[in-house]
Amino acid sequence: MRKLALILVSTLAILMAVAACGSDPTPTPTPQPTATPVPATPTPTAMAMADDPTATPVPEPTADPFEAEWDALVAAAQEEGRLDAFICCALGREFDAHIDAFQENFGIEIVSATGSSRQQADRVLAERAAGVYSLDVWTGGLTTTNTRLVPEGALTDLRPLLIHPDVLDGDNWYFGDLFWGDPEMKYIVGYGGNASNAPIAYNTDLLPDPTVIQSYVDLVKPEFVGKIVMRDPREAGTANNHPFYFDQGLDETYLIPLFRDMEGVIASDARQAAEWLAQGRFTLCIFSCGTEVEELKDQGLPVQDQFPHPLKEGATIGTGGNNIFVMDQAPHPNAAKLFLNWMLGPEGQTLYQESNADNSLRIDIPKDNVVPGNLPKDGIEYLVPSADPGHQSKIDDALDWFRAELPKYGY
Repeated sequence: MRKLALILVSTLAILMAVAACGSDPTPTPTPQPTATPVPATPTPTAMAMADDPTATPVPEPTADPFEAEWDALVAAAQEEGRLDAFICCALGREFDAHIDAFQENFGIEIVSATGSSRQQADRVLAERAAGVYSLDVWTGGLTTTNTRLVPEGALTDLRPLLIHPDVLDGDNWYFGDLFWGDPEMKYIVGYGGNASNAPIAYNTDLLPDPTVIQSYVDLVKPEFVGKIVMRDPREAGTANNHPFYFDQGLDETYLIPLFRDMEGVIASDARQAAEWLAQGRFTLCIFSCGTEVEELKDQGLPVQDQFPHPLKEGATIGTGGNNIFVMDQAPHPNAAKLFLNWMLGPEGQTLYQESNADNSLRIDIPKDNVVPGNLPKDGIEYLVPSADPGHQSKIDDALDWFRAELPKYGY
């Protein structure tokens, strides 16, 4: 019995050893299913090129080179930090809004002066003769500029300085392009564009019906003897409109009788002439009285600087004292270039209109802040004497004529 038990135990041990030898103690992992990659959907351009191997690739947009140029100009101007300007005439008395806006936009201080263009030219030319260059930009009239600053080489060529697309786009300007105020068309850009039926100011109490004047010849009728005050037509500051009289043949029919027969009085300055007109000492004021008369009109005095209808000889458009130029060897050239483009742009010109209710030659800005009489009217054909390339030489000839003729009649 004992022998049988030993046999059974031995057999069981053998069977267990065989089972152990036939097994793997590390189970083999079950393979996982592999996902099939889904191809990316081609872009429309890639699809088009796949369908048409000759298709031209769509280029990536490139940066506007002007923006980089403008940013670099602003940075260079800010490094200079200052602009020295002479702002003549009516704008010079109302320039604070421009100063504030330019400083707010660019962080650049404007130091400005105003006054007489003739006196400013004396100072600037004397400084330049001594090697001093203190002024960057100037706004003012054409006569002093063309007769003194241009011949002395005091101005720089504006063409390479004008870079802003808003300024260079002719569709933004009344004449379809920038208005150049010098014969070479490179030193002076005019931005003002007031229409004028006639450069005659009058006292509204003494001339309640201005329709009695339909021609310049009517000004030399007996009823106006001793009733005309004038600025001195021999001075360059009054001369911008002089060529008009000669172009219209008014030297014999208007100018000579005016000085010979009408007992007119020449005032020492424009303010005095305007005040005499407002006081009723005179009925009419001629030869560039408008700006000062307008100021008194705004104070409620009985004067009018806007003649209400065109005369027989024609209406005109002129820039007056509203032209801009940059000085040669400007001490802050980048600030001058920046101001030039900004001043001729929409913001600078809108502020100009708001300053004195004058009309800008820009036509892409609102005109609701312009005195209606300054706006060109439909149906009127305007003469533009200063657009004549020979305008300056005609001014010189006219000044020579006045300087020769007036002494003959006691002036």
